[in-house]
Amino acid sequence: MKHFKLILTSMRIIVGVLFVANVIFMMQLYNSIKTRYLNDVEQCLSRADQIEMVDRIIDAGLVGNDEVVWIQIGLQRSDVGTTMDAEELRKLNYSQRFRRVDRQIMSMIAQYLHDGSYSERIGDPDVFKMEEAFRRDLNFSGYYPEEVYIVVPGGTLEYSSDLWEIEYRVNGELTYYAYISPLTNNILREMGGVIITSALIALALTFGFWYLLHVIASQRTIEEMKDDFTNNMTHELKTPIAIAYAANDSLLQFPDPQDEERTKKYLTAALDQLSKLSGLVENILAMSMERRKHLTMAKEKIRLRDFLANIIEQQKLKADKPCDIILECQGDATVEADPSHFSNVIGNLIDNSIKYSGESVSIIIKADANGMYVADNGIGIPDKSLPEIWSKFYRVPHGYRTDVRGYGIGLFYVKSIIDKHGWNISVVSRQGKGSTFTINFGRQ
Repeated sequence: MKHFKLILTSMRIIVGVLFVANVIFMMQLYNSIKTRYLNDVEQCLSRADQIEMVDRIIDAGLVGNDEVVWIQIGLQRSDVGTTMDAEELRKLNYSQRFRRVDRQIMSMIAQYLHDGSYSERIGDPDVFKMEEAFRRDLNFSGYYPEEVYIVVPGGTLEYSSDLWEIEYRVNGELTYYAYISPLTNNILREMGGVIITSALIALALTFGFWYLLHVIASQRTIEEMKDDFTNNMTHELKTPIAIAYAANDSLLQFPDPQDEERTKKYLTAALDQLSKLSGLVENILAMSMERRKHLTMAKEKIRLRDFLANIIEQQKLKADKPCDIILECQGDATVEADPSHFSNVIGNLIDNSIKYSGESVSIIIKADANGMYVADNGIGIPDKSLPEIWSKFYRVPHGYRTDVRGYGIGLFYVKSIIDKHGWNISVVSRQGKGSTFTINFGRQ
């Protein structure tokens, strides 16, 4: 158990660490996607800036009749890269920006358009037109922010604090601020498969871990109940053996043929204890039923009336209180059953009715070829205990009853035998009114 607790604690720590690591990796993935989105947004902003600049240049009449703004661009090897292999490029710190030729070209166009030769002659930027171009380019790229704003340096804008802010620089100088609604939904959609898979794995691990702990706790409870059963049963076995041994030893050591009363007393005591011992042995055998998965019933045709009458007489002899048992059964009613086990089933039901009753008990047994029931006027079973009474080692709690000993295997045995026969058993009970156990000779 010590090693088990250590393993369990270690597993909890490992699961916790894995969960935290998964959260960290998810955040890193989110930030990575966000960075990529911001780069795309910057390119959209750059294109919007160029569209707005070209419109102003044309409106200012700084182009020919064809309304074409001619731009001369010079590219050198450092702009477009070289034919070096990947390892050589890594040694030269060959960054992502040099591999994106289109981005480099757009940067050069922006630098050319913002050159002093134009900026001083075309007037102030049309922010509204630039916002329209910016939004249109974002939509074309698959982004649909609710809010889109562009502000020139020194300008003011009232906006909610959760907007993303993008600084647009040309030649290293701050040119515009752009604000857009967070693209969180886009990011989460892109991460959807990873999030759902991670969540399902987490749920599966959590359920598996909980189920394992639940099963282990149940096993520990069963083990404790089995230990209690063994201890109680050992004590119960010793008592009748000791009494029967003492009675017979007394008769052997001190025989007195003339004292018939004494002889009858000792023999009766020995017989009673042997009868009790027989019942205890039956309970032990009942406990082993769960292990005997392939036990088959030796069925034979039984005449119910005679069979039940014989069991009733035996139970009356064993009863330690006034016991009135009424049998209602057709004389020709029969059933296919294992006589030994079926007898133990009926005996258990009657014995429970006698034990869990008041100073006296009235029992009605009614049977025919279709089924039977055993009804009593005993103390009844609480509603909350009804689903559990068929469980092994379960005993119905009766706080005010301390005179009834048991081991919680009688009804487990009854249910096992009924199932082996292919029958069905049910119970209806009311506290203080009694219980009725019904057996149907056929599945319902």
